[in-house]
Amino acid sequence: MLGKRNMSGLNHVILAITFFILLLSSTTLKAGKVDTLSLYSSAMKKDMKFIVVEPSTTIPDGGFPVVYLLHGMGGTYNLWITKVPALQDAADRFNCIIVCPDGGRTTLYFNNPLDSTYRFESHFIKELIPYVDSHYPTAKDRKFRSIAGLSMGGFGSLFMASNYPELFASAGSMSGALMVDPIARSIIAKSADKTIDSSCCQINWNKLKEYNSGDTSSANTIALALECGTEDYLLAANRSAHRRLTDLKIAHDYTERPGRHNWFYWENAIDYQLLFFRKRWNRFKQDQ
Repeated sequence: MLGKRNMSGLNHVILAITFFILLLSSTTLKAGKVDTLSLYSSAMKKDMKFIVVEPSTTIPDGGFPVVYLLHGMGGTYNLWITKVPALQDAADRFNCIIVCPDGGRTTLYFNNPLDSTYRFESHFIKELIPYVDSHYPTAKDRKFRSIAGLSMGGFGSLFMASNYPELFASAGSMSGALMVDPIARSIIAKSADKTIDSSCCQINWNKLKEYNSGDTSSANTIALALECGTEDYLLAANRSAHRRLTDLKIAHDYTERPGRHNWFYWENAIDYQLLFFRKRWNRFKQDQ
């Protein structure tokens, strides 16, 4: 019969072996494949890098839904996957392709009328989306194409969805810099060229009203999900955008949770955004 000391030692060995097996199995679990790519942009006159996270799951009939995930000011194309490597797991859990473009460090994702060398909007709409659709097993219907972003990317998300509603059926903003259009208009107004149209840099609130004046369960609408941390310095701007959407009777989800303007908040927030999109995709899938 083994003594207590020997039994204790044996238990430790068993626990160690069990832990090793669990650790080994966890490292072999499937996760989304990350591709780092470069695409020459005629609009930007240079190579533009981007990340594609492709699920390891079986390709569904009709292809994977796609989320275009935009970074904030000062960021680059690889910031999301660097700060939130769990995006690989998220691609599997929500069964979607996640694309992270490079929106530049201090831009707002539109074609800058004061700088002809920066035309990200044209690159994104006319070059990047067609490239992803032609090289990856995506669902080509707008019902399964979503866009989201943090801070500057939150503005970019609503800007793109509101100006190109034929391409996106859902859009999300995390800690979005959502009221930058007055600032952008004032900069353009000071330009020596008074012919520049300030509509280039605005969220198209009227178009959102046209698409979201009623029940957003329709496939023709744009479902919106906005959220911000209660200690975020952009909270007032988000509340202002929420009031504007409410006053215009534009259907949207709006959430405030404890948090600041940092990656701890966004790492948590992205799951809520992806769940919002996934529920919408499921509804459309059922209607097919």
